[in-house]
Amino acid sequence: MNNMSDSGSLLDGKTLYILLCNASLYLLQVYESLIRYIAQKYGYQTSFLLYENGKEAVFCKDDWTHELDIIVIGWELGRMKGIEIARAFREDHTQTQILFLGNQTEDIIESYEVNPFYYFIENEVTHKKFELVMKKCFREIVRNKRNSLQFISNGKIQRIPFELIVYLKVDHRMISITCRDKKEILFYDSLKNIEEKITDDTFMRTHRGYIVNLKYVDYLDKNELFLNTGESIPIARKYKQELVERMMDQEKNILI
Repeated sequence: MNNMSDSGSLLDGKTLYILLCNASLYLLQVYESLIRYIAQKYGYQTSFLLYENGKEAVFCKDDWTHELDIIVIGWELGRMKGIEIARAFREDHTQTQILFLGNQTEDIIESYEVNPFYYFIENEVTHKKFELVMKKCFREIVRNKRNSLQFISNGKIQRIPFELIVYLKVDHRMISITCRDKKEILFYDSLKNIEEKITDDTFMRTHRGYIVNLKYVDYLDKNELFLNTGESIPIARKYKQELVERMMDQEKNILI
């Protein structure tokens, strides 16, 4: 079963993209209705993907147009356990909040491997407890979105936390994000547009083709900015004075 169901506009920033995976169609429908009700109660809109088959969910994960906000997985899913599905999703959906539905307390420790938001013991969870956890989960998602850059890459809306971005550069409208783990993300946009989306004040334009996260700056030497990742960034004259002032505020090394 692969069923997309929406409530509200997908363009609204408060829309939550949720995947439910459970071997029981009845439980899928129950949890969809319950989560939709809780989300609407606190002012969130929802878009659901429902799967009874874990392998199908993993196989289709690259086809979705939005990065998932929440994955709710039944621990036992026949041949493919919930933890296996979570591992597959965690590779690409690093910010997604994962919640497990299981019956064995001894499985909780194994679930820590994928950093879940919560593990529900199904025969013990109450409606009140479920609502409390989901409310906290919604708030965490909103906080993460505020501290992330959203962009479209390969036709899919994605996000990356500001703290993981070392610098951004542009070359013929191709934006390249260099991440802390050396990963490079490519997509088409203008640097001016990206600059307007960045709400974190640790970022600064240093050149017409570069925006740098000052947290990763080691020192400034003449017209180059040296990063603690071993890379260097050019500095245009028009940005240098402001850059020097901000580096002095952060007690960075400046060689002139």
